[in-house]
Amino acid sequence: MKDWIDLNGQVQKHVDRGLDLGGIQNSKFAMFLYSSNYYRVSGYGRCFYEAGAERYVAGTTAVQLMDIYDLDRVLRNLILDGVGVVEPTLRSRVAFHVAKVVGGGDAYLKEDLYLPIGPEPAASDVNGRKRWQAEVRNRDKVLESFREIQARDEIFIRHHVNKGDPVPFWAAIEVVSLGTFSRFLRALRDKSVLEPVTKSLQLEDEPKLLQAVQNITFLRNIAAHHGRLWNRRFDGHVTLPAIALKVKRQYLAPKTPAAALTLLAGLVDQIETSTDYSKGLLDLVHSESAFVDGYYRPIL
Repeated sequence: MKDWIDLNGQVQKHVDRGLDLGGIQNSKFAMFLYSSNYYRVSGYGRCFYEAGAERYVAGTTAVQLMDIYDLDRVLRNLILDGVGVVEPTLRSRVAFHVAKVVGGGDAYLKEDLYLPIGPEPAASDVNGRKRWQAEVRNRDKVLESFREIQARDEIFIRHHVNKGDPVPFWAAIEVVSLGTFSRFLRALRDKSVLEPVTKSLQLEDEPKLLQAVQNITFLRNIAAHHGRLWNRRFDGHVTLPAIALKVKRQYLAPKTPAAALTLLAGLVDQIETSTDYSKGLLDLVHSESAFVDGYYRPIL
């Protein structure tokens, strides 16, 4: 069990591991830890450690650590600005075209709108059975989220509920989480309904739309919960459509923060018909060489 450590003790732990406070007073670094959380800051600190050791590389300073932490915070705010453009656009365009198919009732609550198709495969079809079961779980989570909307307090939801009317899809899609929105797109049986949305964003096909939404959801969740992006390896691949390739600055490995940032930048530029967002976002990423490495070649 870990013991509680006061602020002076937290500062000393960093010093004992080789961090050079330099011109930073102990009290200032202590306040930085107090405001940022020792555990959160340690995630950044480990990126400055010697390979295979619990010790900072010689010469690492508190200023470096604090600057990287602050740059990452500014970048997260820019990410949320970009998501604030992409997310409402996606929800609105999907709502417009899906509602055209399902109408204003509760047809979006019917299982036959979603995958899987047909009965569960035989036990001998191991891969098919796993895929079918995964599709059932995804569908059930989507439907559960939609059904929970009936109890929401938003005025535009209560307006329909109080009248005894079903909540229409164009209202329901506004209040589910971005994660549920992403699941919904994947759960749809007939992906052709998404074709107009795909074309409007200048994406090549529906799979790239689905992957882009999943990638943006993951990126948004990290930023919204103040997580570390710098030097963070991604679990899933980021697929880059042509609109993202237009703004990329250098080679992008598919499991890096830089790839996700470039995807977001390309989408915002396309929606706003301007390159202002990608320039501001990527200029910040490239503002310091150490910052660039942490996004393009993450180590944790």
